[in-house]
Amino acid sequence: MSSKNKTPLKVYDASAEISKKGFFGSLRNISVKMALVIGILFFGCIAIAATLIVAVHTSNLKASSVEYDHLRGLAGDIEAVAVGYGSIGLSALDIEMLSLNPDYVCWIRITGTSIDYPVVRGSDNDTYIKTSFYGESNIAGAIFMDYRNIGEPMPHIIIYGHNLQQGGMFSDLKKFTDESFLETNNIITLIINGNEVQFEIFSARLSDTSDPAYDLNFGNPRYFARFANRINAPLAATQILTLSTCASEGDDDARVIVQGYRLFD
Repeated sequence: MSSKNKTPLKVYDASAEISKKGFFGSLRNISVKMALVIGILFFGCIAIAATLIVAVHTSNLKASSVEYDHLRGLAGDIEAVAVGYGSIGLSALDIEMLSLNPDYVCWIRITGTSIDYPVVRGSDNDTYIKTSFYGESNIAGAIFMDYRNIGEPMPHIIIYGHNLQQGGMFSDLKKFTDESFLETNNIITLIINGNEVQFEIFSARLSDTSDPAYDLNFGNPRYFARFANRINAPLAATQILTLSTCASEGDDDARVIVQGYRLFD
């Protein structure tokens, strides 16, 4: 066969390409391609990180739910044997919970809600924001009392918990801003040293971290009287309980605050 009929092979000539497009034109094409690759890698990493965060978040919430279900089961078993917390002194419940966590101080329950938890008190107000009752790292944290609530008497007790979008912890506090709900669910019970201490809710509101509800500076009885007046507590109030959680309004300082005063027999 004659060589005249053969199609000559095309060889890529980089110098010809550069001379055709110019050096800077070729460089610009390479830069665009590199930027595209970097962009894909960047957003891919973001997607992977977001997936991992969601997975950890979901895992933490599940672990928290399982943990508290177990603790409620323990408390229920003790109740069944003791026939009521009031009959067991520095109770079997206290002993059991203290054996699991020496920071345990009491148990909190509110009818009509999912709030049914052991309460801990740390050496500060940061530890239990992301630490579970069992001392594990967990974004759901624990229900915890203000670290300044030490000794007797405690004219004002503050207890904190997270407001989780999936429910649980103190997310049900927002229900009390509905007056019709509050009318039929207005008692908070703290189980302290084997005794049921009840508080009647007198205030539920959206506020922020500057609210007087966070005041614990009571050097003398007059200071408490001023505090009670500022929060519009009933005249009969000699001990106030404040429950606090974040509001889901996007404001870091926004809070849902529920307050009750102690009922005496």
